Amino acid sequence: MKTERPVLVGAYAALPALRADQERFYEGLADRGIADGLELPFRDGLGEDANWPAGQLRGRFTGSVITLIPGTMVRVAASATFGLASGDDDGRRAALAFLHEARVTAEELNQLTGEQSVSVLHIHTAPSTTAVPEEFARSLDEIAASEAAAGGWSTRLVLEHCDAYSPAVPGEKRFLPLDEEIPLAREGGIGITVNWGRSAVEAQDPARPLAQIDRLAAEGLLEGVMFSGAAPVANEFGGPWADAHLPLTEDEPTSLMNAAEVRRCLRAAQGAFSYTGAKIQVPGHAAVDERLAMVGRVTGLLSEPAVLRHG
Repeated sequence: MKTERPVLVGAYAALPALRADQERFYEGLADRGIADGLELPFRDGLGEDANWPAGQLRGRFTGSVITLIPGTMVRVAASATFGLASGDDDGRRAALAFLHEARVTAEELNQLTGEQSVSVLHIHTAPSTTAVPEEFARSLDEIAASEAAAGGWSTRLVLEHCDAYSPAVPGEKRFLPLDEEIPLAREGGIGITVNWGRSAVEAQDPARPLAQIDRLAAEGLLEGVMFSGAAPVANEFGGPWADAHLPLTEDEPTSLMNAAEVRRCLRAAQGAFSYTGAKIQVPGHAAVDERLAMVGRVTGLLSEPAVLRHG
């Protein structure tokens, strides 16, 4: 693919269970031009064999993203005060330590592959319901100071907007609203990425992602757009308005994310983003080729000539 703006795939959401099938899946993402880079989940390091993920990346995927959201939500569930925006100092410092661990992991991957395999880390305004904007700003200041002291990193930070807390909507992540994240990002010198499904879940409204993308593009803060679907009714991937990474309507009829909506969002982005991508679930019984086809139907929209010309 290798377009001007790389297309990333959150492959872990569609990954087969068996190691051999996983290797075929990664190979197919690269060989079929479905992905330029990956969105990689971070929970606790690289596991027992760091050479295996490095081997999947090397020579195939560059400019990838490590997202801290899987590990963040595990820790938020265990301790409601965990997060970079926590008003509890212990919870905030635990989140800073977690970020440092992820950043060291990114450096390790880049060293193992000998390439710029990972370029971005997605951070978040946790904890749920009690996030404090001033504490997130404090965390960003401390991160910048430690980065300067360390002589810099090979990765940069991007704030991924997730569904904001509202007493009127159950939500899933329930972090800070975009209105509060925008000044924090501007002051901290970082961009913001929108995940289509999480923005739709935020207001239980499929129009919300487009509005947020349009606003961030106008503000000059749009860093990326990741496409995951959402549905107002239960389906095989989750309950109503779950952050379940649904595929396109073509593959899951309950999904509100269709090709026309993807194109509208890309036009609203005005080419002002650094990367775009897809993160979708697939049926558990799906064969590797079927998984690749479903992911490819999303990423194919992201590299359409009309979209690229608009950018």
